[in-house]
Amino acid sequence: MRRIMSMICILAAYCSMDTRLPAQDRASAASRSGEPAEIDALIDRAEQALSTNGSDVSAILSDPGYLPAHGWPRFRELIRTHAKGSRITIVTPEEPGKRLRVRMRLVEADGSASAGALVYFYHTGADGDYGPNNANVPLAGPDNNYARLFGYATTDADGAIEIQTIRPGGYPDFGAPEHIHLRIWCRDKRVFGGEIWFEDDSRIDREAREEAARIKRIVICPVAIDAQGLASIDAGIKLD
Repeated sequence: MRRIMSMICILAAYCSMDTRLPAQDRASAASRSGEPAEIDALIDRAEQALSTNGSDVSAILSDPGYLPAHGWPRFRELIRTHAKGSRITIVTPEEPGKRLRVRMRLVEADGSASAGALVYFYHTGADGDYGPNNANVPLAGPDNNYARLFGYATTDADGAIEIQTIRPGGYPDFGAPEHIHLRIWCRDKRVFGGEIWFEDDSRIDREAREEAARIKRIVICPVAIDAQGLASIDAGIKLD
């Protein structure tokens, strides 16, 4: 029970902080204080690529050369600012783990699509670790909001986004289910937090299912495997 209650507390705290995080993120990103020269140059290079070279955020996040910058607020704000598309790749070709396609659709209480919403997502690597927080800044919420594997996407007219990533590992020292964290900003300024769990995860027992059923926006998704061996999940998130 303590395992599941810990997950509830994490999600509750995470959601309660959502309304003030965007301004904090932008304030942090406005300053270069603390960035080593090589990180400063790397982020400048990413900004130039996104602004003038026709690159998109997938090209930046899937490029191993930019990995050292992932933990720095200015880099993350850059990704957020340019996340205009609904499809994104957030892992490099060399990233360990099983490839996973995540399709997510946001719907309003009346069943209509939530178009134009900004979705932030992050998760652990295959080893269950979020990775080093290279920026050495205070965490902006539970778990690690500066996780190495992260991205932003904007929902299309059908309220959908698609993420190419790897399946996250479970925490090695904690029995919580494998999960993907979500933060959602709607066009009308409403903010939501949530998580995606995996139906075939052995950590999801009866107790976990009962608790997840009581919490809004924790979605347990079946995992499908196609003919090429690629895993995919489809998550429907209701915003009410």
